Amino acid sequence: MTGTMGKAVGSSLRALGDALTEQDQGAAALARKYAGLIDNAAPSAVYARHLQTIRHALDVLRVEGIVLTGLDVEKAYDAIAVALSAHSVASDLGPKLLAVSTALGLTPAARAERGGGKTGDGHGARPKSKTDELRTRRESRAQRAG
Repeated sequence: MTGTMGKAVGSSLRALGDALTEQDQGAAALARKYAGLIDNAAPSAVYARHLQTIRHALDVLRVEGIVLTGLDVEKAYDAIAVALSAHSVASDLGPKLLAVSTALGLTPAARAERGGGKTGDGHGARPKSKTDELRTRRESRAQRAG
């Protein structure tokens, strides 16, 4: 996997080591697939036809020798197509990748749910935040008062 998302998912899966069982291989393959699709975003079918129409219109203008002075229409079109592709794919597949990543225990939420297992720093459960400390103190006060 060569894209940013693919590299991140691959690294996370490798970090699981022996914790990634044979039963997990399907979910791991799905995570890799989603990551690859996100990295190689293409316009969804909903937009592809409309983008082709605009691209055709730009080609006709160029063939007819019509120049839109001061405007780089080709670059604008390409930027919109790329952004639309990335957004469409990420908004569709992002939640699905997050779900399979959580199921594999690759997210902080999944590790916390499993009893705080190893975090990315390798030191076990995540350190307590200021909010956690305040919550613990409040709970202690409530127990003493009640």
